[in-house]
Amino acid sequence: MKFSAFGLTAALAATAAALPSALRRASDYSSAAARVLLGHNGHIYIADYLAESKEFKVTLEEESLGDPSWMAFAAPNRLYAVDEFSASLYYYELDLDSNKLEKKVGRNGSLGVVHLEFNEDKTRLIGSAYGNGTVDVWNIEDGGLELVNTIESDGKLGPNKERQTASHPHQANIDPTGRYFVVNDLGTDEIVVIDSKDDDYKKIGSVRVEPAGCGPRHGVFYPRGGEDATHYLVVCEITNQVLVFSVKYTTEGLRFKQTQTLSTFGEAFPPANATTAAAGEIALTPNNQDVYISNRLTGNKTDSIAHFKVRRSKCGAATLEFADTVSSGGLLPRMFSLSTDAETVFSANQDGKYGLAAIDIGANGKLGDKPLATIDNTVFGDVGFGPQFVQQIV
Repeated sequence: MKFSAFGLTAALAATAAALPSALRRASDYSSAAARVLLGHNGHIYIADYLAESKEFKVTLEEESLGDPSWMAFAAPNRLYAVDEFSASLYYYELDLDSNKLEKKVGRNGSLGVVHLEFNEDKTRLIGSAYGNGTVDVWNIEDGGLELVNTIESDGKLGPNKERQTASHPHQANIDPTGRYFVVNDLGTDEIVVIDSKDDDYKKIGSVRVEPAGCGPRHGVFYPRGGEDATHYLVVCEITNQVLVFSVKYTTEGLRFKQTQTLSTFGEAFPPANATTAAAGEIALTPNNQDVYISNRLTGNKTDSIAHFKVRRSKCGAATLEFADTVSSGGLLPRMFSLSTDAETVFSANQDGKYGLAAIDIGANGKLGDKPLATIDNTVFGDVGFGPQFVQQIV
C-alpha cells in the first residue's frame, strides 16, 4: 500500500503557470514520442517522452474517479483503473489520437484492489485486493465489466504484528504458459497459485517464503519470452529482500523452491533508516540479463533504484548479483517500469523533487546517474501526492 494520506489532491490549474511545459494538444507532439500513462489520487495523465530532445510533455490530464494507483491498458483504447480506497473498478475508453478519456462503466468488487493483471487473451482481468484479502476475476469481453469469481487468500498470517494483521494480496502475475497466476500475499508470507484452466480460476496451492515476516510484494517470472518459467523473483517489502525461487511444472501445478535471498541494497548503499525502508517494484529486462528494484522510505536524500545482474550456472540455475544503484529522482518510487524498447526506466515518485524521471539504461544494464528528462512534482499538485503508477502504452 502507499504511504501518503487519504484523500484526493486538488485539481490542477490548466494554465502555463501550473504546467511549466504546458499542457499540449495531440498535434503538438512528435509521432515518435513514447506515450507514458500516469496515475495518482484523482487524476490520470499521459506524458509524451521525446528521447531525441530529452523532454516530457504532458498531453492529457483528466480527473479520475477515486485513486487510480494501478491501471491496465489494452490497445487500442481500453483502460482499466482501480480505486484503491473503495471497492470500485472503472473501465475507460482512451482515445490516443484526440487525447480524450471517457468513463464507460464502473463496478464494485473487493475493497482495496492495488494491482491488475490481464489473462493471455485479455478477456479476463485479475485484481489483487490488498484491503480485502481476496483476488477478483472480471469478465471484460465485449466492453463489459462483470465480476465472475472472488478467491480468498486465507493462509496463516506472518509474525509482523503491525504489517501482517490480515491477508494482503499485493500482485497477481501470469506465468509464461498463460495458465497460472501467482499471487504475492504480503500478510501471509505466501505465494498463492491460481489455476485458470477451463476458466475456473481456483486456488490450487501456495508456498511460504522465508524469512517469516518478509512480506512478499511484487514479483516477476524468469525468463521473459520463454514457453515456461524456470524461476520466480519476488521482492519483500517489509525486510527489503529479493528472493529467488526455482520453478517446476508438475501435474499438480507449479512447484517452487527458494534458492537465494539477498538484500535490495548493496553494501555501499544502505538506507539511512532501515526500520522504515520498504522495497517496492521489480522489473526484468527482455534480454533476461538485468533486474531493477525500487527502494522507498530509505531516509536518504532521495530514494533509489537498484540494479542486479542475472547469473546463470551451467545447469541453468539463475542467481542475482548486486551491481549498482542510482537515485530514483525523488522519494517514494512506488512504481517504475521499462520503456517498450528497454532503453529507459520511467520512475514515478510520490514525493520529492521529480514526480517522473526518465533514466537511461546503458551498456551492461547500468542505469544513468542523472535523469535524461523529468517532470517536477509540483505539476501534479499537492506535495506528497505525486504519481503512483507509470507505464509506456505506445
